[in-house]
Amino acid sequence: MTKLIKREVKREYNEESPLKLKIANAISTFTNPPIICIPLFLLISFVLASNGNPFSSSFSFDWMLFAKCEIISLVFASVLPMAIIIYWAKKLNTDKDISNREDRFIPLIVGVLSYLIGFVISFFFELPNFLTILLLCYAVNTFIVMLITSLWKISIHTTGLSGPVAALIMLLGPIGALFGLLYPVLIWSRVTLKKHTMAQAIAGGIFGFVFTVGESYLYMRLFKMSVPGLVPLAECFWIIFALVACPIVLGICGLLEKRGIESVIRAKLFHLLAFIGFAAFYFYGPSSAVLILILSAIVSVLVTIFAGDTFSWYKGISRGLERENLSIVLSLACGLIWIYVAMNYFNIESAIIATIIVAFVGAIAEPVAIKYARYKFPMKSLLGNDGNKSIESSVVALIVTMIILLLFTQNVFVSIAVGLLVCLIETFVPKELENLVIPVACAIILGFLLHY
Repeated sequence: MTKLIKREVKREYNEESPLKLKIANAISTFTNPPIICIPLFLLISFVLASNGNPFSSSFSFDWMLFAKCEIISLVFASVLPMAIIIYWAKKLNTDKDISNREDRFIPLIVGVLSYLIGFVISFFFELPNFLTILLLCYAVNTFIVMLITSLWKISIHTTGLSGPVAALIMLLGPIGALFGLLYPVLIWSRVTLKKHTMAQAIAGGIFGFVFTVGESYLYMRLFKMSVPGLVPLAECFWIIFALVACPIVLGICGLLEKRGIESVIRAKLFHLLAFIGFAAFYFYGPSSAVLILILSAIVSVLVTIFAGDTFSWYKGISRGLERENLSIVLSLACGLIWIYVAMNYFNIESAIIATIIVAFVGAIAEPVAIKYARYKFPMKSLLGNDGNKSIESSVVALIVTMIILLLFTQNVFVSIAVGLLVCLIETFVPKELENLVIPVACAIILGFLLHY
């Protein structure tokens, strides 16, 4: 039976290149929860044993405390869970991931017990409150994962990555979140290896991030175990949202592709959510979360391009163009340039309005024009994907811009002036540059008209 399963898996793999499969396997092995927690808990232990800035003369380090924290975390968060996984996989003659969810109960329950023992030892030996609480979170979260697994195969890999990364976010903020950039890479790995569906891979990460942070702050309050110097709870959640936002949006686009939604609608939905997401982060969120959102978007898009047209993220945003990858990269580059310009050269009001304009103009004008356009004219493309624009798309751009500006400014003159500007840009500027030219032009005009 096992041989038949392995043969079936190999047939499924044929759609991927051998190199990609090797890379996916390597990533999956390295990010196995008991393995990935070794370097991450090493860093957590280092932070807990440190006092002050490592680059300052006042920095001090407690080697004994570091050793205690590392031994406890290594034994109870890595060695024992890994030992039971290896033993159980051999006993059942299955793969190292124990892919059959019904076979995961024993390793998970042993994992819960291991984390609980680590929690008790950490508590009685008065190790740092943060480590004690984190081990308790591990025990509780693993138990919850066990319950979920009885019904649905949530990804333990992405959960195992996001848990310690969430701890590093609480300790180090955006620096700790950099390790979370592995999240979209790991999603690709697990889905490519046919170990999980996209929903299962994404959900595991969301669960680990949210529950680890939420429980940690809850237990600190319930048990009166204070941990000074942590990143505020709200900022932690903003950073978490920044890490998971792009994979979620790409996952939605991939799902829409499976359901037969037209490519232009999927691509424009991604466009809309990307710009609206940036506007929300820029206006409401901390700068640390904006930075992580940008980095997460870059990594997610690069993963999408590397994965290619067999991956649902790629299918979800693909337009079927001749130079698809270059088109995606250019659109991303224009968006990133605009974000940099917006944050450094424009006031927040003008930047937010300009971002919302480009989001809705890009999302509405082209789909409407494609469906209803009668008066078309040729437009050269920077990438050789020459096509048509239409009078209808320009008119839609004018109307959408005016509506947005009337809502934000209640100024008819400003609405008409900027609307006409966007209409001209939509008519004459190549599509690849619209994501940059429209918001920059709008922000300049708005800055002048609204403040002078």
